[in-house]
Amino acid sequence: MKKIKIIGIILLVISLGLVIYKEFINPPVNIYTITNSGEKKKDIKVYLDATFVAGTIEGNDNDSFYVMFGDGVQYIVHINNKKASKINRYLLDNPESSYKIKGTTKLIPETMVEKGKKFVKEWLDNNHNHEGVVENHTHDITTDDFYHYFGYVYLEETSFDIINLIIYITGILGLVIVLYSINVKYHFIGD
Repeated sequence: MKKIKIIGIILLVISLGLVIYKEFINPPVNIYTITNSGEKKKDIKVYLDATFVAGTIEGNDNDSFYVMFGDGVQYIVHINNKKASKINRYLLDNPESSYKIKGTTKLIPETMVEKGKKFVKEWLDNNHNHEGVVENHTHDITTDDFYHYFGYVYLEETSFDIINLIIYITGILGLVIVLYSINVKYHFIGD
């Protein structure tokens, strides 16, 4: 029984170690550092402190590409529609706050650039009162303008993170094993 308890403790330590690695040793960087550099870096762990949800470029019933503001700059975020609605409600109810979104960078596909240019043109024409908006915007949005506004990457929030799965499985399994071994030794549950 002692060996089982040791295995449980080892699994808990692995889970804790992965949390420490993910959050402290290899933490996500602000997406601004990636988009502002003008580089095309994909699969970089990033976060965005969103302050405003401007709208949707394209999407479906489950998830969409949203334009969100943070740090006075606009970003494209691929996110679940229900979560985007939750974020939008939170930001509208708490206008001085921000909402942290974590994910990875992905390259903006060419197919989105045209839709994004149309969105930006319409949004700029209708919203001259938000931070970072160009005043008296009257010309068409070029591809260069689009990349100037958004950079070359978007934040992918909907992708599956295998490290989270490993953390949950090892943590739960380790906890169950430790609790089971304690129960067997002291007979807390049943006889």
